[in-house]
Amino acid sequence: MLFSFPDLLGPREGTYGSATIQDVRISDCPESPCRLRKGGDTTIQFDFKPDRSYEKLTTNVFGGIGIIRVPFREVHGINACKDIQRKRDGKKGCPLEANEVYTYSNTFKIHKSYPAVSVNVQYGLNDGKDPVVCFTLPAKITNV
Repeated sequence: MLFSFPDLLGPREGTYGSATIQDVRISDCPESPCRLRKGGDTTIQFDFKPDRSYEKLTTNVFGGIGIIRVPFREVHGINACKDIQRKRDGKKGCPLEANEVYTYSNTFKIHKSYPAVSVNVQYGLNDGKDPVVCFTLPAKITNV
């Protein structure tokens, strides 16, 4: 089951960046906060519409515990273009065109070494200088 972003935060609340987020979906997340099982995989998908064209995008993915932000290994700081597809025709990758709707989709492991804690997951894409899209999701890393 996927948890839908509008159900979680409402349109645009808790988001920033130059693109408009249309929807965010998280696998195996029937309610907030999302439970991220250690040793399991989580898929995140979101639809967004950039306000200008972009040649390249990079991921910014952090777990926030209190005032401390820790990058999610294997997901943070990577080329996001390979995980982006234009909704209209399925064209994959960058560059992205202004006012087109794109879907970002990525599956990543919740490592067993992660602590079992409540965390605010900040997921975003940037162009090397500025945030293009960014949102925060409440989650709980669990053993089961």
